[in-house]
Amino acid sequence: MRLIALCLTASLASCVVTRNVQDPTVTLQTAGGSELGVSTQRGVVFLGHTAQSGEVDMTVWFGDGPSIEASVIEPLGDGLYLAQGEILLPSVEIAFPEIGPDDVIVARGRRGSEVWEIPLYPANDPRLQGLVFRSSEPLPTDSDQVGAGVFWEAPDSGRRFFIGLITGTVEVAGDRYVTAIGGQGLWRLVAHRRESFEEGRFVYRDDIL
Repeated sequence: MRLIALCLTASLASCVVTRNVQDPTVTLQTAGGSELGVSTQRGVVFLGHTAQSGEVDMTVWFGDGPSIEASVIEPLGDGLYLAQGEILLPSVEIAFPEIGPDDVIVARGRRGSEVWEIPLYPANDPRLQGLVFRSSEPLPTDSDQVGAGVFWEAPDSGRRFFIGLITGTVEVAGDRYVTAIGGQGLWRLVAHRRESFEEGRFVYRDDIL
């Protein structure tokens, strides 16, 4: 509610809320609770904040609404975990850009049928490793919003690519940053999950067109 209020009251609000569209943002329900993940062509990637093994139910949003898909958690390494769908899910491509100060980057999460977005601005601080950003707005701190995706917009095409997952915020000597994980873990996914593209991997189901 606080995020929605910010969108409504700010005269030049930069956050965006959209509804019920086909979307790569996935809600994962495990034995330990709920968190967010992002659906890629090689599986749903998430932080394992609520569970690092066992079964998981994934709420995936197609154009006509949500579908709940069952899966199991696989460790990917470097703090990332993976769940694979039985059917072809809405997905986003992964990229590893050299991020510049003028690049368009957003954090993106979901609460039920509503998607939120907040702009992020690349930061370079030698005291921190990994993906580091500044944000002009506070990110949601709800426990079920852990693992919101980070997306980069290609300057030449305007297409969005997945580059990481929000891990939290950190304050260093008075400077506050948003941190994210991607890098090696996502490279490992790209390198070792080529079987995801094998013909016949996905099954046909009557409930999915």
